[in-house]
Amino acid sequence: MRGDRNTSWLVIQRGLALIRRLMRGPATKAELLQAVRAAIGPDAYSESSGAADRALKNDRALLRGKLGIEIAYDRGQGVYWLADLGDAAWLDLPDDDLAAIGFIYKTFAAAGPEAARVRNFLTRIGALLSPERRAAVQRLRPAISIDLRELDERPISARVMPLVQQAVHERRRLGFNYRAASQEDRLPRYHEVEPYDILFRHGHWYLEGYDLFSRGAQHGEVLQQKHRGFRLQGILDDEWLAVLPERLPPGRRPQKRHVVRYRLTASAIAHGVSRHFADMRVEHLPDGSALVEGTTADPWTAARELLHYGENCVVLGGDEVLGHMRRMVAAMAKGYDLLAFETP
Repeated sequence: MRGDRNTSWLVIQRGLALIRRLMRGPATKAELLQAVRAAIGPDAYSESSGAADRALKNDRALLRGKLGIEIAYDRGQGVYWLADLGDAAWLDLPDDDLAAIGFIYKTFAAAGPEAARVRNFLTRIGALLSPERRAAVQRLRPAISIDLRELDERPISARVMPLVQQAVHERRRLGFNYRAASQEDRLPRYHEVEPYDILFRHGHWYLEGYDLFSRGAQHGEVLQQKHRGFRLQGILDDEWLAVLPERLPPGRRPQKRHVVRYRLTASAIAHGVSRHFADMRVEHLPDGSALVEGTTADPWTAARELLHYGENCVVLGGDEVLGHMRRMVAAMAKGYDLLAFETP
């Protein structure tokens, strides 16, 4: 390629490589030259600093004069940035894809998990479309909404989400103090957990993992050795919050499955039986009701899921789910002063 650095085709290739790199974000001169050489070849720009500077200046002038693309230079930061992509559209998409963009933007317009990142990404995509195709995004958007609002009044502490994500990505043990809502003393307990995933469910953030042990002032160290979820709001941002050196074993630890059996009234299944659980089997009865059986890894959450049916659901088993449901119903009845009976 030596002696051939200013051919029309090479100049076009360099210009496209510059644009691609700057679409990622601002870059120093060294970063720009490195990106172009990586995309085209080591001889895309001369090894001579002066010659490379002149070629870069000419490439910028060509992009500005021929296509209206402005690569500006910020002297204070020492970086180049993409100030204007010109009038030409750099991207076009089928109508179905534009409808999908509109649907996603509507879903994350006000709130939702990672909403700011999603909106910034869609704004970048929209900037590459022609004005007519950007208008089509709104016109083609489905009349459908998904409620992904975060419902927590208190925000997640500043260091919690980044460190939990780091532990999940690196598959390393996580240590933290946790204040569980179910603990009557409301005192935090230290946990060490093998983190598997971060879930956004019912408007709240959860860390899903394998709880190895807990430690507290009252009971000392207690082996937990069970899968469980932790609300991220309950993880304290203190000196005990840390990604630990221990690596997770391959895969995930086996998770016990629990049977769940319940009866739904005819009105509860007027539109069909919702599939809340794995391995579900449904028996429709002559009176229009249904017996449902399935399995769950989390009896506590399963009981709360079925509580949404109100009086239209009666839990019949298994023992763990039924025990959680009986305790909840008893506490609710006492709270409303309806019945007086022994705690189940």
